Amino acid sequence: MQTAEIYRLYLLRPGARPRRYDSLTYHQVGCHRALGCSLYSHCLDFVARSPWRGFSCDRCPFFCHDPD
Repeated sequence: MQTAEIYRLYLLRPGARPRRYDSLTYHQVGCHRALGCSLYSHCLDFVARSPWRGFSCDRCPFFCHDPD
């Protein structure tokens, strides 16, 4: 029987959608995280209180990857 994972979704601001992801290397951070996002600290707090090893912002509607 699988165990259910319960997350503290109330910690997330409306619209924020971090997703579970493996730990990132330094070079992967720019592709997976939106460090300048106004919601980033809320997502980071959420993930710090969850059993996740890491997270990615790439599917969040607020994520905009600009390679320049």
